[in-house]
Amino acid sequence: MSVKHKAKAIAIHCIDYRFQEMIDHDLESRGLNGSVDRIAWPGAAKDLDKVADAAKVSFKLHDPDEAIIYEHEDCGAYGEDNSQETHQTNAQNLANRLVEIKPGLKVEMLIAAFDGIKPI
Repeated sequence: MSVKHKAKAIAIHCIDYRFQEMIDHDLESRGLNGSVDRIAWPGAAKDLDKVADAAKVSFKLHDPDEAIIYEHEDCGAYGEDNSQETHQTNAQNLANRLVEIKPGLKVEMLIAAFDGIKPI
């Protein structure tokens, strides 16, 4: 790479279009738009290994110090097992894996609901 550049954060979220504007606004309110790597994957934290592999690329190339995991309600990728507890468990498993890959990483876990974004 010709120019070293650093992302402030990595944002991991589902591909579901219904929550993109809400996530965009949340990132903007945090002052992160334009300085965040984004990983969009069906189910966000549901596919732990693939999302962690994508995060490794972000860590290697852009060295973010923060990760924000956005789960969301009514996620089709989860099918029948779409409970708050399942989302929380998967987000925590991903958070643990990310910190394992990059010790000291600050991780925030959120859930996008139709009435706003909340901590999981």
